[in-house]
Amino acid sequence: MARTIRAPGIGGKLLHISDGTPFNDGENVAFTITRHDRKKLRVNCPLAELGDVFTYLGHLAEAAAEAQDREDPPFPAGHDYIAPIPAQAVGFQAGNSPDMTLLIVRLFGFDMAFSVPSNALAEHADDLARIARTLSAGSGRFQ
Repeated sequence: MARTIRAPGIGGKLLHISDGTPFNDGENVAFTITRHDRKKLRVNCPLAELGDVFTYLGHLAEAAAEAQDREDPPFPAGHDYIAPIPAQAVGFQAGNSPDMTLLIVRLFGFDMAFSVPSNALAEHADDLARIARTLSAGSGRFQ
């Protein structure tokens, strides 16, 4: 009889995430993770901790990209693979060192922080300003 041996830490492959529901007056959210073998896990998470979930997944994606040992792919030309998250506001904050700046994105109920090398912001400041003016043209306010 053949046995399937799974390496520690590899779990079932993700099929989809569904059944998202806010509860407790919006203080918590719940969702269901379904695996390819159709097993399901219901997850309840305080709204304030969603940022931690995204941060954890971001660090995991960074580790996976480093393990691939490949050049970064170019930015997508279209919207085929991008799933936008609505943002209420964006801003900047000093990082833990002079070489790091934080890009803060205010989502609904929590903030996300992205670390950016400070010199990268300076190099692209004119482009960022031009794009912001172009995208917000006609609305009368910065988007």
